[in-house]
Amino acid sequence: MRFFKLLLLSLWAVALGARAELPDYQVFPAKGTQLLLWVASERGRAEPEMQAARKLAARGVEVWSLDPLGAFFLPQLSRGMDAVPQQDLADWLRAALASGKRVTVYAVARAAVPVLRAAALLDQAQRKRLGVVLMYPNLYTVAEPLATPDYLDVGALTGLRVRVLQPRRSAATPWLPGLVAHLKSRGARVDYAILENLREGYWARETPTEFEVAEGQRMDGLLLRELKILGRK
Repeated sequence: MRFFKLLLLSLWAVALGARAELPDYQVFPAKGTQLLLWVASERGRAEPEMQAARKLAARGVEVWSLDPLGAFFLPQLSRGMDAVPQQDLADWLRAALASGKRVTVYAVARAAVPVLRAAALLDQAQRKRLGVVLMYPNLYTVAEPLATPDYLDVGALTGLRVRVLQPRRSAATPWLPGLVAHLKSRGARVDYAILENLREGYWARETPTEFEVAEGQRMDGLLLRELKILGRK
């Protein structure tokens, strides 16, 4: 049986304490009504992200944090994300929805691809109960400067609520209108926010600005805001 199937079984067997020591999957329990599924980018998780998860749990938001490439022993590349088993991830989403909490998925960069494809495997009623926050999502087959990019097929997303967070200083920012249009063409309800004065992966850059460091330390506040916005949609 695959690692991820065992992981799902462990959730329902109340074995989260044992799983918390694994680098690929961590749970930050909380007694509140909200559950955030945090799916790391192809670069894995950085310490500011783990700190944000701890802060969210302290503020009543439970967090299930997954590094999918580590969990499935895939290469830390975009093609690794494209190979994440969609059905296993869809089962994880269903397990979260069965918790009775309000569920939001937060996916970074190329992690948007397996998350959206997994959401497409849910029925429409389940998708309507799910919110998704995408941080500078990479849905491109190829992307060349000054050229209109092509997009990956992520399946039907009818009823899915999506928020896109796009750092202003990202090279992909000019493509944001096309990305939003692509998601809407698949049936998703989409809006977006521009993150001013920030670059992609600002919380884990080798030479961050002071502003990026400060914003990285306030990531829990950003996500709390996004949870509230999705809750109103």
